[in-house]
Amino acid sequence: MTRFLAMEDPLLHSLYYFYLRDLPPGHAETIRTAYEGWADIQYRMPPCLHWQEMAVRRAPRPRDREGYTLLGRGGAPLTCLHAVEMNAESIAVLKACHALLVEAESDGVGPLARALGEIAEHGRNTVDDFRRVVDVLQLQAPPRLLGSLRRAAPAGRATAISLDGTQQEEYETFCDRIVRTLSAGDRFTYAMHRALYF
Repeated sequence: MTRFLAMEDPLLHSLYYFYLRDLPPGHAETIRTAYEGWADIQYRMPPCLHWQEMAVRRAPRPRDREGYTLLGRGGAPLTCLHAVEMNAESIAVLKACHALLVEAESDGVGPLARALGEIAEHGRNTVDDFRRVVDVLQLQAPPRLLGSLRRAAPAGRATAISLDGTQQEEYETFCDRIVRTLSAGDRFTYAMHRALYF
């Protein structure tokens, strides 16, 4: 969640609200469409995963739901995953924005590079966090596991979903892919993220 927050605020939020007018028109349009794409993705997520109200809304909010409980072998509780349909266009604009940010950061000159430098003064490398988040958004869950998770999608009372042995193995492998993508070789971060799932 920290990586997602860092991508949104300070990075996209700051670029959109504080630097957009200072950027060349092409750069400003790329940032604007990326922010709108991120808003589209966020509003497709379950309410429990909404961490900030965004000014731009391109998709309807998901139906309210009370959530579900995910259980593994022997009824052990697992961290819940949520099946969310990603808009390919929203992912594409985020990838284009990331490419623009990498280029500006590499060049080190111009309004966008200066904006990134000012934003970076307040924290870690948010452009790299952006890449990791986009990579995670593109991960494909195993179809059998995804089918089980979709049973949690309808609105209404909370339900319990139990995974069989094969599904739990798929769950653990998929969660490990998420953790490795977000951690990108940082052992401490990997251990911290992994503890959320195992």
